[in-house]
Amino acid sequence: MARRDINYWLDLAYRRRVTLIEVASVVMGLVVLITLVWPPVYRSHAKILIQDNRAQLLASPALQTDSPENPAIVANPVSEQDLNSEVQLLTSLYLVKRAVAGLREPSNDDAMHAVASLFNTAVDIPAMSYRSIHGVAPLSAKQQWALQLARHLRAYVINRSNVIDIDFESHDAQWSRAFLNRLIAQYLAYHARISHDPQAAAFFQKQSGVLNAQLNQAEDRLRAYEIQTGITNLSDQKQALVNRLSELQLEYSKTAAELASAKRQMTELRGQLVSTPRRIGTKVRSVQNLALQQLKPQVMELKAKRAKLLTRYQPTSRRIQEIDAQIAASQAILDRENHLEVQERSTDLNPVWVSLDTNFEQAETSAASLKAEQDALARQIADTRKQLDAMVNAGVQIDRLERDVTANKEAYLSYLRKAEEARAAEGLNSEKILDVSVAQEPNFPLQPAFPIVWLNIAVGVLLALSAGLGAAYLEERSDPRLYSTVAIAQASGLSTVAVLRDAQ
Repeated sequence: MARRDINYWLDLAYRRRVTLIEVASVVMGLVVLITLVWPPVYRSHAKILIQDNRAQLLASPALQTDSPENPAIVANPVSEQDLNSEVQLLTSLYLVKRAVAGLREPSNDDAMHAVASLFNTAVDIPAMSYRSIHGVAPLSAKQQWALQLARHLRAYVINRSNVIDIDFESHDAQWSRAFLNRLIAQYLAYHARISHDPQAAAFFQKQSGVLNAQLNQAEDRLRAYEIQTGITNLSDQKQALVNRLSELQLEYSKTAAELASAKRQMTELRGQLVSTPRRIGTKVRSVQNLALQQLKPQVMELKAKRAKLLTRYQPTSRRIQEIDAQIAASQAILDRENHLEVQERSTDLNPVWVSLDTNFEQAETSAASLKAEQDALARQIADTRKQLDAMVNAGVQIDRLERDVTANKEAYLSYLRKAEEARAAEGLNSEKILDVSVAQEPNFPLQPAFPIVWLNIAVGVLLALSAGLGAAYLEERSDPRLYSTVAIAQASGLSTVAVLRDAQ
């Protein structure tokens, strides 16, 4: 098959120029006519910003602490699902119906609108037939109008942003902006209704009252138990008892060591008394009883010792009573023997033995006193241990009551915070402070979005040339005469050697 080059098409256009011009003129005329008579379409734009800024406004700084475990403000990023949900809500037929509620359909008097209406009616004939066959209720004029408006409404998310671009097309620029304003107003009102339950504030307020009563009861139980046990500060009082117990145990150990020392001293003095003669030989003479003379200083010493011990012990203590007994016995001897004289014949009391005996009695008295003090310390240690055990047991109950108070307090503060946030949410909704906001109000379109005259003319020129060239080609195919080397090659199968043109 012979190849058709550019020269072929140029020759074809030249030979069939009348047909090409006629067809191209008709097509171009139709395009220009349609462009001129087609009513302009105006597109109004608006932008909606989606963000999570209400979390900061709903925070309750006085009711919550700011910590990693319990942050004061929790802001969640806007997800793609949230943006898609808002797009679906913006373009929903429900909002379109609410936006046109109470509005009258704009009147269109030009012929093109009448033709478009007839065209839409013709297109809708199959659907009307289907509804009549199956008994489907026909759509009202308002419903059809809402569906038609919804088809001219578009919304999409701008890439890599939280902004939704929404636009609406109509033949009236003022109507486009007015409808978009009403639609956005209905969208914000609907968003305010669904973003918060109006009954939430009352519910949380009621629950916070119940939890406050439970918190007061828990605090009363804790206070009553602390008064009953006398525990106001468990850790400090427990530490004080532990310190007291340590001091008593240390004093007990010290007293035990002193008592052991006194007993060893008594053992040594007893051995010395056994080995030391009680009396020694001397000449006979009548003298006053030497025992009385030695006994008087002992009585004075016992009285001085008693006065000294009274600074440390009670008069009813065992040690004071023992000294009182010794003083009383010594005083009785002095009273009975003070007027007598002793005639010494050949023996007398050994002063060494008397000194040892006195020291033994003092050691015995000291040991008795230390024993009594040790027994008192043992009783105090036992009492302190009982108090510490009782405080430990009471501490378990106090911890339980404190946990109840803490749990009730946290629950109360949680519901109180929720009630405050619900009350604040109602205020925010009433002031139209939402997670969605109008970033750009609907604009008033100054130029129509369609038709674009220069684009239509350019497309018309291309269509006219294509149609004219196609008509010329069809006319060439229907003419049996041969005008080109391609036609000769197709008819004879022979290649052309040369072409001779008429010189004329």
